Amino acid sequence: MKQITSFQKAIPSLGVALGFLLLCLFIQRSVGAADAAFFAYPDEPSHFIGSVMVRDYLASGLSGNPYRFAQNYYSRYPFFAVGYWPPMFYILTGLWLLVFGVGKFQALFISAGAAAGMAWLLFSLVRKRAGSIAGCCAGLIFLSLTEVQYWTSAVMVDLLVGFFAMAAAVRLLSYMDRPSYPNAILCALCCGCATLTKYSGAYACLLPLAACILLGRFSLLRKPSFLVLHAVIAGMVLPWVLWTSKLSEVGLPKEQRGAMVSRILPFLTEPFRLFPLALAVVVIIGLLALLLTPRVWGADIVVIALLFAGCVGLLLVSPVVGAERRYLFVASASLLALSFAGWAALVERLAGLRAGAWAMPALAAILMVSIVPAQLLGRPRLPENLIRRAVKTIVENPAWAGKRILVAPDLEGPVIAEFAIQDRHRPGYTLLRPGKLFADRDWMGGHYQSHFQSEGEMVDYLRQNPVDLIVWHRQAQVPLLAHQRFMEEMLEASDSSWHRVASFNSIDASQPSWEIYESLLTLQNSEDTRPKPAPLLRLQHPQEQ
Repeated sequence: MKQITSFQKAIPSLGVALGFLLLCLFIQRSVGAADAAFFAYPDEPSHFIGSVMVRDYLASGLSGNPYRFAQNYYSRYPFFAVGYWPPMFYILTGLWLLVFGVGKFQALFISAGAAAGMAWLLFSLVRKRAGSIAGCCAGLIFLSLTEVQYWTSAVMVDLLVGFFAMAAAVRLLSYMDRPSYPNAILCALCCGCATLTKYSGAYACLLPLAACILLGRFSLLRKPSFLVLHAVIAGMVLPWVLWTSKLSEVGLPKEQRGAMVSRILPFLTEPFRLFPLALAVVVIIGLLALLLTPRVWGADIVVIALLFAGCVGLLLVSPVVGAERRYLFVASASLLALSFAGWAALVERLAGLRAGAWAMPALAAILMVSIVPAQLLGRPRLPENLIRRAVKTIVENPAWAGKRILVAPDLEGPVIAEFAIQDRHRPGYTLLRPGKLFADRDWMGGHYQSHFQSEGEMVDYLRQNPVDLIVWHRQAQVPLLAHQRFMEEMLEASDSSWHRVASFNSIDASQPSWEIYESLLTLQNSEDTRPKPAPLLRLQHPQEQ
């Protein structure tokens, strides 16, 4: 009977979580995220392909050494960095893709779940101080933020690491209320998962010790459960960190982004800039009210403040990390939670306890109605995905099965990610990156150096190291790197060894076309009896036909 009662009590909270998830899925659908190419950020295709690689390894029955499997996969689909990034996102997304199939829509469900999870945890924190209605409003406001909407529609790790970090704080509060072994282990699992999703979540591992010290809960430090908490964290994190320690600085620039003093102000102000101006003013007033009423401070306020400080502090001391807003979701959610606590204290003080019981939910609802609809409406749809049509043409042509393909040099990741979706025999093609094959540069795109000094040198190289197809994409008015310019000259030369076999135009004239070129040298050197290349195939948008 007790279990039934507990479940019944949880139903409203689960309903809130489901509502948040449905809103995130609506956000994705409203902009056409599932049908768009992987353009949100340069790392997005890497995260997707890494997840697909893990999925395929699981589907193989864990056959062979995982490191060797990843090496072979990278030799054909060279656009992921599992190892440089920790594995949690790839394991979770890979398992999800194993069950529900490989596609961008399926991968985006992880982003939607992480964003909804953060909103639900924010709801849980705000509810303790301001009630369930205010908690719902806080969660909706968080999900409506422009940055949150943008990254909810991308296959990225930042929302997931934010979810685990906030979950660690919530579980820590449960542990401090009841320091049992199950609560300790749950808190440790969240801390470990935050770190193993992205190292920027490692501050979660410091929350238990810091909270105990600030709150004077020194008796907890001597409990066996507290030692178990940290033993579980160490058991999760240390093996991976030690195994991949040699990768910790691969490709990163050695110089730091400015002096520490000059970095403090941007990191402190940027979390507020995630809010629209009116909301930022409301948040600041709530924070000031909380600072002026120290009598209401408790364990939850301290832990939330530590969550903000940990998120900002770790980024601040990271030498090559800038104050990008996608890193600061936890900081902004913490500010919202603290502000709502301050407003609850202010309303209670001005209106009294009884009046505050209805005044705070009413104020929260007014704020939500004023902010959320305006934030959600009017977002433009993402551009048409011409990459999908180009890749589909290749994978549906049996004559091109298993070929060596040079992908578009300016959008290598999105093209390879689309092959990962459409190739039913992954990794069935050998995809080559011009940025790796024809040039050198570091992880951040600096220190660029071309391997060739002319288009002729590139042609000679490809005669000795032939490829079968080139997927080409040219954006007007965008300056080309040396190897990109040589590729363009090679394809447009009057005596070119490359035959254009397909062209894809968008219904939007401002969108550049995509083209597929086939090597005449490969055809001439082939021992099969395939016919000569067919005339140019022009594939128009369906609405133009």
